[in-house]
Amino acid sequence: MQRAARSGASANLRCEGLRWQAFTHARFYWTPDTGVTVVRGMIYLGFLERGGHEELGVPITDELASSGSGRYSDFLTRDGVIHSAIYWSTRTGAHLVVGPLLEHFRELGEDAHFGYPATDTRLTPDAFGAYNHFLTPDAQHENASIYWTQPSGANAVQGAIRDKWAATGWERGPLGYPVTDELSTPDDVGRYNQFNGDGRFPAGIVWSPQTGAHPVQGVIAQRYIELSGPAGVLGYPTTDELGTPDGRGRYNHFTGTGGASIYWTPQTGAHEVYGGIRARWSQLGWERSYLGYPVTGEYDIPQGRANGFEHGFVEWHRDTGAVVDFPKN
Repeated sequence: MQRAARSGASANLRCEGLRWQAFTHARFYWTPDTGVTVVRGMIYLGFLERGGHEELGVPITDELASSGSGRYSDFLTRDGVIHSAIYWSTRTGAHLVVGPLLEHFRELGEDAHFGYPATDTRLTPDAFGAYNHFLTPDAQHENASIYWTQPSGANAVQGAIRDKWAATGWERGPLGYPVTDELSTPDDVGRYNQFNGDGRFPAGIVWSPQTGAHPVQGVIAQRYIELSGPAGVLGYPTTDELGTPDGRGRYNHFTGTGGASIYWTPQTGAHEVYGGIRARWSQLGWERSYLGYPVTGEYDIPQGRANGFEHGFVEWHRDTGAVVDFPKN
């Protein structure tokens, strides 16, 4: 530290084992635990803008190269509780990433694999969580985020799934907070994130190259999961959850073989309809037909398969391929 002073230091402070020396474009820090570390350049300016060591603590590394083309310095509050880092890149400037968000960012591969921090760590509007937005390596605008809450930890959302989540209102919308990173579907064709929904029923956004990204939520999502999600008979969602014309129910359409849907009302619950039975129900006018809403999923009968509806049945007969509908007695 004496050599630093002879180099033109402008300030010196000792407080509980902390010493620092300020220069025009850098500061040297020393503590008994960290030894001498230097924060400098654009990261130094960002460090000062965010309150310096009084807010972020002391640097515990010199400036280092990140996994991509960025630079960073790590900081630790003097009580040892909060670990943070300021990352800098030519694309996004200098931004602060804090605590479990920082840990997960590094687990995801930093800027070489996940993206460059494009915001500081911020509290969500409900103050229940925190987040950073990121710019992925090949993108021209923010297109990835990591969100953290105490119950679910830190989870990443990106690309088309993130765009859809944003369109639903972020965490303030019906999907709530992410509870997984983006994951691959069992067939390796699609991607999905799970969300905490309303706290009672699950929610998710499922994407494939053919269908795009669509949310599934509530009791419909629960039934979709029971039927193995995109790996099951329903396939990928092709719509968001929509309201029926009579205002009574909700539904999602899916790829399924021959087309598939889940319809829900408070009175009937959520039930799937697909294939030839769904095609016949559609021809008759969906829930506005004399059949009304489905009250069962598709089930086996001696002749083949059937769905029960509020006011009747639709059957598919294995031997003839015929699909017949008839009212309840």
